[in-house]
Amino acid sequence: MKPIRVTSEKEFERLRDRIDLETSDAADHFYLLKGLDESSEDYCLEMNESSTFWHLTFIAHRDAVLSRLCLLYDQYDGALSLGRFLLTVKANRALFSDAACRERLIGNPHVDALVHDRAIDDSELDREVASVSDADPLVAKLSRLRNKVISHTDADTVRRGTPRFWLPVQDIETLLSRARSITSKYSLLYRASTYGRMVGTDDYKATLRWLRKALSSHRAQIDKEVEQMGIGERWKRKPE
Repeated sequence: MKPIRVTSEKEFERLRDRIDLETSDAADHFYLLKGLDESSEDYCLEMNESSTFWHLTFIAHRDAVLSRLCLLYDQYDGALSLGRFLLTVKANRALFSDAACRERLIGNPHVDALVHDRAIDDSELDREVASVSDADPLVAKLSRLRNKVISHTDADTVRRGTPRFWLPVQDIETLLSRARSITSKYSLLYRASTYGRMVGTDDYKATLRWLRKALSSHRAQIDKEVEQMGIGERWKRKPE
């Protein structure tokens, strides 16, 4: 795997912005999926009223997280991946110099504090490169999932009736945390900024509360109509 060729600071910034955004998107989908899963026990009755919708929603967010992780940890030479991004950082260390950072942050009243101690540790960078390569067992598992399930349907797996495998939640969290640590670190070193969590990531809580309220109101209306029709009283009578 080789670094990405950049001819200007603007080109490097586009790469940095994109991989930071993709990592942030993966995290947003993951934490929404995790929040919905944690709420499913409390809101099981409400979700069962529209079970197909919620089933497909869970699948969609799971696939969104996994597909973005596959992009981030892609081992293809032409891809914008974490590995190639880190190699590009290594090949363009001048962009992280104090002088370059001061120029980039010109007009910022906190520039002295922001550019302090920005040296890139080569040994740490090499460890980060290794941690996003197929040499890492967890990345190798993700690559296998990508090649046999996410990007391609493995014919032999289908032919033999072998069950599809997925990464455990703790593995997904580890890969996501690793990606966020790397992209946040170099975004902060480069421009003293990084993508945060999307605003409204807990909107699903309000949605579920409104769903519960609407369902309760709907059931109360049905009970009222049944009572008005006298159906309830007839059912209560004992046979003569």
